[in-house]
Amino acid sequence: MKQKIRNLALFAALTFGVITAVLAFADESTPTAETPVVREVLASSESAEAPGEELALVRYTIAPGAVLPVHTHPGVQMASVESGTLTYHVVENGEVLVTRADGTEESFGPGETVTFTVGDSWVEPEGMVHYAENLTDEPVVLISASLFAEGEPASTVVEATPAP
Repeated sequence: MKQKIRNLALFAALTFGVITAVLAFADESTPTAETPVVREVLASSESAEAPGEELALVRYTIAPGAVLPVHTHPGVQMASVESGTLTYHVVENGEVLVTRADGTEESFGPGETVTFTVGDSWVEPEGMVHYAENLTDEPVVLISASLFAEGEPASTVVEATPAP
């Protein structure tokens, strides 16, 4: 698992400069009531260091008022807020590791809620049950790097009770 996180961190670090260039020229996709979250794959590749795994760089745009379903991911995912404010809830099975824009590190576990703002980033472990919501009037834009088993969906909705 630590090797997966190191590989993912290396991938994210190497592509950070490319992310800025891609974002500057990518078409804007706007979420709608029918599609409150837009997922744009900016780059993806099979991982030579982790056979059977796929590295992906994704931009998520989350509409104002959107509530994502309670879900898990099939591998490690890292994300950072490009714009907006995201309210994030850990439901069960792990903790989210957070690095604030000022470099402060924190972790949040089951039953805890955290607010992410521009420059904050986090690492989600495989199988952690969580969800997020945009409680603001502006879209939230996230950049995410993930290392998932090839062919697996990016997330799986699970039966769990969201935080109040």
